[in-house]
Amino acid sequence: MGQQTDDHTGPILISRTSPAGNRRRDFRLDGQLKLTFSGMDATEIVLDTGTAFDLGRDGIGLHTERSLKLGMELALIIEVPGSEEDICVSAAQVAWVKGDRIGLSIRRMKLEDRHRLQRAFSSTRLPPQE
Repeated sequence: MGQQTDDHTGPILISRTSPAGNRRRDFRLDGQLKLTFSGMDATEIVLDTGTAFDLGRDGIGLHTERSLKLGMELALIIEVPGSEEDICVSAAQVAWVKGDRIGLSIRRMKLEDRHRLQRAFSSTRLPPQE
């Protein structure tokens, strides 16, 4: 799960989104980081990959082709471009599901990893659109 690969692009800060019109209490960063997740539902062990597309203080947006159930608990390993160390989220819970987009509530994560995740999401910006 913690293997580094060279086939991904770096994180991209697309925009800062506001909490207007949703239940979020703070700003979120939009970007893309590859991740691997694992967990267990009632009948099987789940191990798959996806893309983190949204980051807030208490949650992560996940894009994956894997079907996940509301309330499911997952562990996440998030790849950080240019770093030999991945970021670990020891416990995240599926808060909402809309097709292949899933909202995860962060339940347990080391403070150091939380800071590294915030830096990874905000380190590279998109050039202005023409």
